[in-house]
Amino acid sequence: MIIFLREKFIAQIFMWVIAVVFVIGSIMLYSGSSGGRRDGTEAEVVLKIDAFEVTRGAFERMVSDEMRRQQNQRFSGPSDQKETEKVIINFLIKRAIEGSANISEAEVEHYIRSDASRVQLYNQYDRLGATEFYKQNVQLQLSSTALRDNVENLELITDTEAEQDYRLEADKAKVKYIEFRYNDYLSTVNVDDAEAVTFFQENANDYKTDEQIKIKFIKINPADFVSQSDVETYYNENQSEFMTQELVKARHILKKFPDDATDEQKTETKTAAEELLKTVKAELAAGTSFADLAKTHSEGPSGADGGALGNSNPDLPPGKYFGRGQMVKPFEEACFDILKPGEVSDLVETVFGYHIIQLEEKHLPTLKPFLEVESEIRTKLVQLNGVDNAKEVAENLLFDIEIEDYETAVGLDRYKELSLAVSETDFFSKDVSIIPNIGSSFQFRGFTEEVFDIEVGVTKTIETKNFQGGVTAYFVVTVLGKKPAAIPKFEDVKGEVIDGVGGLREKKAKESALADAQNLFNQRKDNESLDDLIKKYKAPEGTTTDQKSVQESGIFNRTAGSHYVSGVGNSKEVMFAAFNMSVGDVRGPFTGDSSVYIIELVERVEPDVELFRTDPVQKSQRYQTLLQGKKGKAYDNWFAARRKLANPWIHEDYR
Repeated sequence: MIIFLREKFIAQIFMWVIAVVFVIGSIMLYSGSSGGRRDGTEAEVVLKIDAFEVTRGAFERMVSDEMRRQQNQRFSGPSDQKETEKVIINFLIKRAIEGSANISEAEVEHYIRSDASRVQLYNQYDRLGATEFYKQNVQLQLSSTALRDNVENLELITDTEAEQDYRLEADKAKVKYIEFRYNDYLSTVNVDDAEAVTFFQENANDYKTDEQIKIKFIKINPADFVSQSDVETYYNENQSEFMTQELVKARHILKKFPDDATDEQKTETKTAAEELLKTVKAELAAGTSFADLAKTHSEGPSGADGGALGNSNPDLPPGKYFGRGQMVKPFEEACFDILKPGEVSDLVETVFGYHIIQLEEKHLPTLKPFLEVESEIRTKLVQLNGVDNAKEVAENLLFDIEIEDYETAVGLDRYKELSLAVSETDFFSKDVSIIPNIGSSFQFRGFTEEVFDIEVGVTKTIETKNFQGGVTAYFVVTVLGKKPAAIPKFEDVKGEVIDGVGGLREKKAKESALADAQNLFNQRKDNESLDDLIKKYKAPEGTTTDQKSVQESGIFNRTAGSHYVSGVGNSKEVMFAAFNMSVGDVRGPFTGDSSVYIIELVERVEPDVELFRTDPVQKSQRYQTLLQGKKGKAYDNWFAARRKLANPWIHEDYR
């Protein structure tokens, strides 16, 4: 039974690694895997588009895996569950639509057999009894390609479009500028209470608080029901579960079959391989290394690497290794069941041709040390045994608390060994990342969603999970009070109103920067340069910088959808003005994301349209670039219309 479970687990992992690109296979895999909810809702359909359906169990496991992937890449901080759910939903809808083209079984078979690597992958699936998964993934890939080609191949680029794009890119400018940074004026701003109250009243909705709740609770941790002795006993009684994989190190020389080889061609290949085998054995006897012979004679892609196959393993000496299930069956049998280290095989026939194999090393399975797997065992036992025990305690506590009270209940003899504690929280909102006196809402998923549905004075149990879907705790919770969403009193948010991001002080600092820039610009005489104008500048009292200088941007062009000016930053006003000025013009003030600017145009490079029209290389490159972008937009527009027409149904839990 243990061996069966290990093989099933390995099969699931292998399938998921490949199916991340193709959703059909992943959904089928998840739907058939163990785990998930225990309340009978795992098979409930939560997403439906045309004939394509996704169950709750499959969906939640996909979300958990994606959050775990994000966590592994980020190394710190929780992923946002709601955002991840949206990403997965959009991904599933996209794959459902992209898989809707009519692809025949014959097309799928031809696609697989037309490439040796795809045949090898098919054989790997076959050993796992999962060829239908692979075929459906191929069908999806072919369908997606067909739909995209049908839409994109209708697009063309006109000469006018290409020339207009060239004009935008080749039209360039450079400016000198004087910068008035908003932050330099914060210290000059005075804010009185009357101004702050008026600002608060005009922007009251920006300070509106969410609904808040205060609770009393007891936390029951499933990990408390798994002892060190339990972990050690499991390790000693299930050691076959913790054996390393059997690995071999081998090289091969391949005499390859021609593509779509006939029986006659295969016979000719065998004859040539037999002659090659004689040559190889003779040269080996003369002292030539097998690796050098592979570089000379092998027709396989590994020839350049001396015929080595597999991947490096940090626990073994340098080199490439592979395990069972990674090579086609005849090749695997020769390496694992026939050859001994140092031996060279006779010809081994596979779908790729004839192989001559040298087995270099064989590493038998070994037992992993206890310390290496201790955490893994503990996590498993917590989910197998600790969760059920914790749930039972939580249900009993709920009954005892309703009869007595929290303090009396935790003092009962049957709970004393658990050292349970009664705690309370301050008021908190539903979207908090840290739940007061409990911890990360990411680690205790489901807590805030459930607790906000409980009425004041009502006591209930809540089950929470981590990003992997494992139960992290059970809580017995009583809601002590609720505060509805409301606009707070000015006194409660005065500091935020005055000094917060987007607050009154920041607003007035921006106004001061603009006024200071306008004051300097008003002093400019006709034809006066920026270098002369800066000499007239006197900083207002209290600013953090009392001197300004004339700076120079990099050269920049007009880019659709962007207002970034090299050296300046984002400013739509500066970008627009620069391309409507003559060299030597001084204009302003113009606002940007972080500063106000007075600018002088110092360089302008206008497009050479005639050169573009007579340069076939540049025209061809631009046509190709624009065509790819236009194809992408066309497909996006088609997809949006197709999605609207399909009108996918999404369960209210995930909308």
